[in-house]
Amino acid sequence: MTVFQFIRNYYLLTPSALNETHQWREQVLSAILFFVLALGSATAIPSIVLAVSENLWSVVVVDIFALIWVATIWRLPFLNFRQRAWNFLLFLYLLGVWFLIKVGLTGLIYLMAFPVLTSLLLNLRYAMQALLLSALSLLVVGYLADPSLHVYGFDSHPFLRLIIVTLNFTFISAVMAISCGVLLQRLDGSLEQQRVIAASLQLGQSSLRMANEELRLIVAAVARLNDMVMIIHVDADAVGKRCLKIVFVNDAFVRQTGFSSIDVIDKSPVFLQGPRTQTEELERLSHALITCESVHIELICYTRDGNEFWIEADIVPLANDAGQYAHWVATGRDISERKKAQEHIHRLAYFDVLTGLPNRRLLLDRMGILLATARRSNMFSAVLFIDLDHFKYINDARGHAVGDALLIQVAERLSLSLREVDTVAHIGGDEFVVLLCHVSNDVAVSAHAAQAVAEKIRYAISQFFDINGMQYNTTCSIGITLLPRENQSAHDLLREADTAMFRAKSCGRNQISFYETGMQSEVEQRLTVERELSEAISGGQLQMHIQPQVDRHGTPVGGEMLMRWTHPERGPISPAIFIPVAEESGMILRLGDWVMEQGCLALLQLQQAGWDIPLSVNVSPKQFRQVDFVEKVKQVLKNTGAPPARLILEVTEGLLIENLQDTIARMVELTKLGIRFSIDDFGTGYSSLAYLKKLPLYELKIDKSFVQDTPDDANDTAIVQSILSMASHLGLRVVAEGVETREQADFLIANGCASMQGFLFFRPMPLDKWLALQKQNSLSVSAFTPADTSLASSQ
Repeated sequence: MTVFQFIRNYYLLTPSALNETHQWREQVLSAILFFVLALGSATAIPSIVLAVSENLWSVVVVDIFALIWVATIWRLPFLNFRQRAWNFLLFLYLLGVWFLIKVGLTGLIYLMAFPVLTSLLLNLRYAMQALLLSALSLLVVGYLADPSLHVYGFDSHPFLRLIIVTLNFTFISAVMAISCGVLLQRLDGSLEQQRVIAASLQLGQSSLRMANEELRLIVAAVARLNDMVMIIHVDADAVGKRCLKIVFVNDAFVRQTGFSSIDVIDKSPVFLQGPRTQTEELERLSHALITCESVHIELICYTRDGNEFWIEADIVPLANDAGQYAHWVATGRDISERKKAQEHIHRLAYFDVLTGLPNRRLLLDRMGILLATARRSNMFSAVLFIDLDHFKYINDARGHAVGDALLIQVAERLSLSLREVDTVAHIGGDEFVVLLCHVSNDVAVSAHAAQAVAEKIRYAISQFFDINGMQYNTTCSIGITLLPRENQSAHDLLREADTAMFRAKSCGRNQISFYETGMQSEVEQRLTVERELSEAISGGQLQMHIQPQVDRHGTPVGGEMLMRWTHPERGPISPAIFIPVAEESGMILRLGDWVMEQGCLALLQLQQAGWDIPLSVNVSPKQFRQVDFVEKVKQVLKNTGAPPARLILEVTEGLLIENLQDTIARMVELTKLGIRFSIDDFGTGYSSLAYLKKLPLYELKIDKSFVQDTPDDANDTAIVQSILSMASHLGLRVVAEGVETREQADFLIANGCASMQGFLFFRPMPLDKWLALQKQNSLSVSAFTPADTSLASSQ
């Protein structure tokens, strides 16, 4: 490095480095001044004493002046460093010149110290200038003062000798000055490097403190998150198999799982898996680990105690500085409550709340799937529609709690009667549907198997049910349809099975019926009748006809009001067709109210015509069980003014088997008004003597099914004779229905039957027409006259 490069680098030092060097030079200057003053005083005092003795007053003055000057430089507070340095350097320079003049060689030492200390206290540029000044001073003073400077071989050439001394002086002084300057530069550079290092360390420490603080906050925040956080390290073993080790879990993980961080660190997370952990979700997670992709999973996990909980987790890979995915961060939250809510909503949508069985919606879905698979596999399946018989009786008599308990037990028995692949559904009320899946590839075998399962179900349902210590019995009607057929849908299947079940009901209940194509037309006809009957009620298409009841002489002693329907397009429609439809649809209540009113009006019309005979009106069990039935009867009697003593209400035996006490109470309340009761179709139902003793009855009507085979059929003859004998002993009037032949009439008269009703005497006809006919015959006409026979045939 050249001197100029050194000087250039020196001046490129940073201000901070120069500032530190300046402080160091101030300390050096203060130390030099202190020692110069101390040592100078120690040497000057003897010198002054000696100089005084020798009368060298100039030496005395210079020594005293030198001490005062150094003391002034050292202690004057108003002088700055540069002023003090220049004063001290000037002091050295002047002292060197003076010594050169007065003493000789001693002055060279001071002149040599002048550039060296200038380099030390100020800088190298000033040192070079000071060196130049010292050399010039040496040359000039040496030439003018001619000090005794001896150079071997050059004593005869004083100027050349002075030149040689000056050059050597300059060389040595330059070496010393430059050495001090280089040393100071290196010192300054070292100080600057140390400062940079210190600043870097300080910055690094500050950054480290900030990073540590940030890391502490992050760790604290992550540890206190409500979401579970787990960091997993991914490594490979000797054979290249991936190994997962947990390196961090937060507090939420510990709270949720029950595992402490000590329990799980450095372990694989497989301990969170259990019997119901989804394999497909684990496969998705494994694939994400292999492909280093983020994945979102919903997984069933297990706590330390073995309890299940649902977790929704986002798992993200983290790459290191080398770009390798060595860690995974899993952030999860407990979604057990959400899953429970979803499951609850799903169960509400697809399962029956009472029985827990699939509902209609899920049933139709499974039917659709079964149809699709059946068409592909050519396997026949079956649908069984199950309806409990007379379930309403139990529900109404014992309450809905008992009815619900019965339905639950029925569901259990149905489930136990089927295979795991089959489905049993509760679609509402007392209706259940069974899907028998893939029974056989032969239709006959499938039908036989479905029949066998239906019989098994029918037997299981017929067994007694124990509810709260009491036993209940019921039966069921089952409709069966097979699948698949062309263009068959899930709704078609349900409709077909329902139609077959309805046929089983019609056949007497507790029956099994297969769906046939003709059943659909029957159902459609029934729906048509139901719709048109509703229009007939409001359209005036209904009429009440009277069928008189006669005594043994053929004299009318009573009558039954019968409903007739004349359709404007299809003509007369049999009551055997529309009355059951009215019962099932509930329209029987409207019809019953209308019939009651028409019966009372007919009584008034008979009285006005001079016929004071009783009239019977049929009352449906549904109508009778209405809460306001008694009040309605009272209101009709009040509105019409009809005599209640001439009104007979005909009820069936089925009415008497349910809630007998309430039935008796209503009948007693109505009999107090004068109304009388008749048991219609007696002998076809329960025919219990117990209720005959308890009920306020007036008459029994023998069903025509017993009358029509008398006197030829011994069994029917015995039944009719028994009924007549029993009624006689109980004091009940008897009316025989369906009398169509003279032999039947003679038999009934011979056995004491008081009243008869049938085509032999009169066909049902409008009341006006019957009254007009009776008016034409002033005398009572016998039931056996040709006129009556012609009348019967004409009607």
